[in-house]
Amino acid sequence: MHDEGEDEGESMIPSGDPLIYLLGSGVFSFFDLTVFTQHLLQECKSVYYLHDLPSLERYLARLTPSPVNLMPLYYIEGRNRTDIYADIANHVLRSAQERSPVALLMHGHPLVFSSISQLILKEGEKLGIQVEIVPAVSSLDRMFVDLKLDIATRGIQILHTSMAVATNLILNPHMDALFLQIGAIQDSNTARRNETLTPAEILPFKHYLLNFYPDSHVVRVIECAIEMGFESRLIDIKIEQMEEAAAYFNYNASAYIPALQT
Repeated sequence: MHDEGEDEGESMIPSGDPLIYLLGSGVFSFFDLTVFTQHLLQECKSVYYLHDLPSLERYLARLTPSPVNLMPLYYIEGRNRTDIYADIANHVLRSAQERSPVALLMHGHPLVFSSISQLILKEGEKLGIQVEIVPAVSSLDRMFVDLKLDIATRGIQILHTSMAVATNLILNPHMDALFLQIGAIQDSNTARRNETLTPAEILPFKHYLLNFYPDSHVVRVIECAIEMGFESRLIDIKIEQMEEAAAYFNYNASAYIPALQT
């Protein structure tokens, strides 16, 4: 409900200090964009995005007159990812000081696996720049749908694969588990294209899982569709045979491991 005489078309963006909106486009093309996110993309003076999905780029062009893709500017093959993230964060922060409000649209949710968001939050606070994070559909939401999974049944553990393997993190095998970015197990700190792993590169993950599960336990590798014309990809493989699924291990893929039956 609004006050009588209130302008229906009034901007929802407050005036005042420079503002940055951290937005997420969701996972599948432009279909996951929330109404509020679309509104902000239309209202912000500067819109930046980190995407290479043709259908999403076409849709953005309908919402805002001159969105700028920062990926080709900073995501250069072989560059250190830490430097890439810092450059993007600084670009957005400078823009907010010059022409606000600014929107940065990222894939998925702006706070799920986003070092760039953390940098902008940290440096924005130092500079006195107000940063607002807008909720979005994350990869987890899409995976729950593709897996037809109700996490209330047994609970769930959500882990970054390379971190879990590197630290030999203790896992509860009697609770469902999701391992994110399984294609980054052997990843260096340099930017590279989405390549699949070799069978040898999968071995550390396999050996890690064998600390908690029998070799016959089934892992479901899942890669959610992100663009129109494609479908999500799921494959079941026993832990003892994981090397045979090397072609499915890429940066966008995750692994769902159901709990041991008691």
